[in-house]
Amino acid sequence: MLKKISRHYKIAALLLSLLMLVSVFAGCSSSTPAENQGAEPTPQGDDTVYELSLAHFFPSNHRVEVDIIQGWIAAVDEATNGRIKINSYPAETLIKAAETYEGVVQGVADIGVSVYAYTRGRFPVLETLLLPGVSFYNSEASSWAAMEAIETMNLEELQDVHHVWTWGSGPADLFTKKPIKKLEDISGLQIGATAGPRADGLAALGATPVILPMSEWYEALSRGVMDGGVAPLESMLGFRLGEVTADYVTLTPFLYNQLFFNVMNLDTWNSLPSDLQETFTKATEEYYADHLPTLWNEINTGGLDYVQELKTVEITTLSPEETERWTEKLPPIHDAYVEFLNGRGLPGEEILQQMKDLADKYNELYPDFAPYVD
Repeated sequence: MLKKISRHYKIAALLLSLLMLVSVFAGCSSSTPAENQGAEPTPQGDDTVYELSLAHFFPSNHRVEVDIIQGWIAAVDEATNGRIKINSYPAETLIKAAETYEGVVQGVADIGVSVYAYTRGRFPVLETLLLPGVSFYNSEASSWAAMEAIETMNLEELQDVHHVWTWGSGPADLFTKKPIKKLEDISGLQIGATAGPRADGLAALGATPVILPMSEWYEALSRGVMDGGVAPLESMLGFRLGEVTADYVTLTPFLYNQLFFNVMNLDTWNSLPSDLQETFTKATEEYYADHLPTLWNEINTGGLDYVQELKTVEITTLSPEETERWTEKLPPIHDAYVEFLNGRGLPGEEILQQMKDLADKYNELYPDFAPYVD
């Protein structure tokens, strides 16, 4: 009897061992999510809320914060049923403007909005769109050209973040206390500029660039340290420059373009379930198309309206012949930048031509020249 029970026991033990081996092998064959992809889709009933921080430099009463950032936050909140909550920290309260991109890379903030040009040289390909002589008629052309460059050129300079969007300011204009109608009129004038290619462009035209942060322009203009400046006309209201300049405005779309980024920390992006990533992306694309490309056109309109309430403003549009006289002074800046790109191991000539082609393409699609001017 004992032998019979023992034999049955051994058979049962053998079967149990076989079952355990099958379970082990089955577990080993299961797959895991690939790196740098979103987490698995949200399980049914999961109500986890992802609370994200957003850092930017615009004042708390600026339209970028009041309308754009807060509007986007609300759109994302609604699309994700409250699963993604974004808290905005304006006016450099979390990260300084020039440190925003690196702050996002390092995780100081989950999301950051700032200006590519604040960290010159870090975005060599995109900065080609900022060169004097790469002209944009309006902010729509500038914004969509930058977005196509990012989507089609697989830029290495943006691989350390998740790119949310980029928008452009489009053109800026010369504003002065004396008329500038031809190239000779700018010769020797002290013209304010933020550093970089803008200053180089002014110098090539015969002006003396005065490189100051925008916050110091009001005093410099009021004291006569500057005869004028080149910047978007929104600064007439945003920095109250209309009180001390802009009796004369000369439209110069070939001198200026600015690009702003919105980027997310990669670890933050990868922590979101894949279905939330999809919802976030769709809501963001729709919001961008409806609000961002025309933003600076609208803000410039407000700045010009403000200064025209203060005084009579004479606006000059250069003739094609006069425009050519100005722009033929700018190619040496392009040559120097091509050399810089080549020095970084990039095909400088090819990149410059691609950016010029994008500018031509989107100026043709959005041909409204300086739409903020009646």
